[in-house]
Amino acid sequence: MSRREPPAGAPDVSALESRTAGGRVIRGGALLTAGYLAGTVLAAVASVFLLRYLGVEDFGRYIVVMSIVAIVSGVTDVGLTIVGQREYATVTQPGARRRLIANIAGIRLALTPLGVLAGAIFAVVAGYESNLVAGVLLAGAGLVLVNTAATYTVPLTVDLRFGATTAVQVSKQVALVVGFGALVAAAGSLTTFFAVHIAAGLVMLVAAVALTGRGQAPGPSFALREWLPLLRQTAPVAVALIVNVVYVRMLVIMTSLLVDAAETGLFATSYRVVEVFVGVPAFMVGAAFPLMAHAAASDRDRLAYVLQRLAEVGLLVSLGLVLLLAFAAEPVIEVLGGSEYSGASTVLAIQAFALIGAFMTQVWVQALVSIHRQRALVLGNAVALVTVVVLGLLLIPPYEAHGAAVAAVVGEVVLAGAYLIMLARADAALRPQLGFVPKLAAAAGVGAGLALALGPPPLLAAALAGAAYLAVAFALRAIPVEVFQAFAARRAAPLGEPDPQKRSRR
Repeated sequence: MSRREPPAGAPDVSALESRTAGGRVIRGGALLTAGYLAGTVLAAVASVFLLRYLGVEDFGRYIVVMSIVAIVSGVTDVGLTIVGQREYATVTQPGARRRLIANIAGIRLALTPLGVLAGAIFAVVAGYESNLVAGVLLAGAGLVLVNTAATYTVPLTVDLRFGATTAVQVSKQVALVVGFGALVAAAGSLTTFFAVHIAAGLVMLVAAVALTGRGQAPGPSFALREWLPLLRQTAPVAVALIVNVVYVRMLVIMTSLLVDAAETGLFATSYRVVEVFVGVPAFMVGAAFPLMAHAAASDRDRLAYVLQRLAEVGLLVSLGLVLLLAFAAEPVIEVLGGSEYSGASTVLAIQAFALIGAFMTQVWVQALVSIHRQRALVLGNAVALVTVVVLGLLLIPPYEAHGAAVAAVVGEVVLAGAYLIMLARADAALRPQLGFVPKLAAAAGVGAGLALALGPPPLLAAALAGAAYLAVAFALRAIPVEVFQAFAARRAAPLGEPDPQKRSRR
């Protein structure tokens, strides 16, 4: 039977039902991660422009303003991105999908300006100079455009069009680098650098609409009655995000209060490096979320299969990153901050282990939201917050920055464990089989042991540990075969297609 073509302007629902969906998700996750890392590199280039042109004081002012805008961005998202993807993946009527996107765009256009206004009021109350208040408003206007563009990438992600999604994300960073370079050449003032964010947001919005297609990128809707059901779904995620913003930064604040500025600087340096890599699982796992949401509504066996493979890949990648960061911590810190920050290398070698919990947390978060258990996110983050506060009080005074790093690792592991427990209680069939854990742990042990025994220079030790780890993991068959099949472009029973034998065992 020939496949029925979707109506003009309608998303291809069959993309999520296809046997090739898993392979596309694996390749898409790699592409989104590469785009994220490319954006990070571009942000570093932009920072070079800013550092060298603005100088220490004006650069500090710029960072203060952008920190306020970043908080506004996190708070005003209110879970619309992940819940929007879930709803879009489970609604099949093209008209209902367009209406959903229109409502999300309307909510963003209502909430984000209010958040920006609140940020500007805070800047006034805090006594910031007038150009910084103007900076909050200008960069905030850019945030309104960026958030709107993010709304129109939902159809791209659900249709598994990861190349287009990556292009939209990177377009903003490219525009910022070009804009900052032009202002440096033109000797622009500090205020004009904030205005570049408006241009970058506009570039991102145009790219999103053009790549999504006007049929799937409707104008915003301000039908309040239609907003309420969506806001009820996003409210627990919004609360969890707010608690998470506090949780992940609490140890930095506690370190600043409990020990001296030097130790605070060492932990903050380690924290910033780890923070970059914490963004990786959000993109890597996030690529699979539309498939998970669709499977949660129609095929729990398929969802269980997806979660099993995501857990395996998440632990595989996170352990590899831990080995690389732990052994290469010294040269990484040297490049970033110089000899003045050399003490942060041992802190980073400890805090790198937090990536294991961070990767697994992303897997369980996506699973909980896909089965409509987003309220569990609030409880999980609350447990993690209490954990890091208690451990911070116990470990930071005697062990300073190293104690904060240990608390960060334990906090991430506790958060991942809490989510896994809540997921298993919600649906026991989704609990993963953990036979892959000892295999990957053994592979990591061999890699670390070999590097320690031979004792080469840090970068060579990191490369040696990573190579040995992958070789042993491959020999133990701890690397999911779907990964090889996806990149070999073979027809496979990839990430979204369960093995019938595994289905019968469940």
